[in-house]
Amino acid sequence: MENIFIILLGLSMIYIASTSRLRAHVNMLIMQGLLLFLVCLAGFEKEPWFNWSMLSGIGAIKANMPHIIGFLFVVVETLIVKAFVIPLFLKKVINKTNAHRDTDANIPHFYCLVISSVILFAGFLIANIDTPAFKLVSPMYFGVSSAIIITSLWLITIKHKVLSNVIGFITMENGIFLLSLSVANEMPIIVNLGVLLDIFIAVFILGMLVNEISNEFDDLEVSQLSDLKDYEYND
Repeated sequence: MENIFIILLGLSMIYIASTSRLRAHVNMLIMQGLLLFLVCLAGFEKEPWFNWSMLSGIGAIKANMPHIIGFLFVVVETLIVKAFVIPLFLKKVINKTNAHRDTDANIPHFYCLVISSVILFAGFLIANIDTPAFKLVSPMYFGVSSAIIITSLWLITIKHKVLSNVIGFITMENGIFLLSLSVANEMPIIVNLGVLLDIFIAVFILGMLVNEISNEFDDLEVSQLSDLKDYEYND
């Protein structure tokens, strides 16, 4: 079942690459947060310690406290932060700046659709490679997460809107989160907490930056960042 959720995560990147509507991108971030939660939940259900009776009483909670903390962390990170807090913040920025579309990408959206599909297909091919190197990681996790990260980095380089770059940064972090689920089995909370703090701080700093830029410029083009410089004061 979790493979279906992972495949849907990969397909969401194709949709993001093929549309210019920033609000649609934010809606895909909400869906990615929900899918990441379902992937984590499917992974938890495979663990021998996981059962809903561990929350049935104080004694059971104390006995399973480390596992409960890990589960609650995943719920907060995926459902609350990724699927609610960050998308809501970005929607407020979009409404305030009236930046609803990014139609000036370096590559037409049809070609973006084709290229992102090729990258995802390559990720599926990697996921089906039978090699001893994948004994320590899940091939599907690794293949799709690699495709998400590569697609996000590529979209950041071709998009002109600052908000598009912020969204690309968030989707890249979602790919890193998915990758960490397969390669960080011993300490996933530490790894995910570090990544989450980075993305949380970066998004809010970039959000404030976007608000300040919108006060100076009519449009939020990345090229306009080159016009920002320190004020030279002469006595």
